[in-house]
Formats: sequence, C-alpha cells, structure tokens
Amino acid sequence: MWNRMTTNWHFARLLRLLLGILVVVQSVQMNDKWFAAIGALLAALAIFNLGGCSSGACATPTVQQRHAARTTIHETTYEEVDEK
Repeated sequence: MWNRMTTNWHFARLLRLLLGILVVVQSVQMNDKWFAAIGALLAALAIFNLGGCSSGACATPTVQQRHAARTTIHETTYEEVDEK
C-alpha cells in the first residue's frame, strides 16, 4: 500500500489531489458536509491511486504486447471431407 501511495505521481493525479483538497477547504468554509465528503473521496482516490483507470486496470497494451500479438503465427489445419 505504501508503494502505491508514493509512486507514479503524475500531473492528473496531482490535479485530482489538489481539487479534492480545494473542495474540502471550500466546503468546510461553507459548512457543507456533503461536499466535504465528496472532496475527501476525491483526495483519497488520488492519494491511494484508485478509481477508474488510475490503477492501470484499463491500460492499453504496450508496444511489445501489440507487436507480439501481430507476429504470432496460428497454424490452421484442414480436414478433407469425402463427398458421397
């Protein structure tokens, strides 16, 4: 878990974290508990790198995987059928 929280920080993840913190701060100032919960959820998703494609669940295949899929040869066998 610690490794997930400390690695792979990129612009989109930082932006989600900053937006989550901003929503929490604004909702505390406005005394709105629902938006505070939504902001905390946004920040937690960014911190733990979860949600949607953040965890890599819907990542596209790498160049090596695409190349391997194209160069794989599938041998097809045929069977002759006697017509009577």
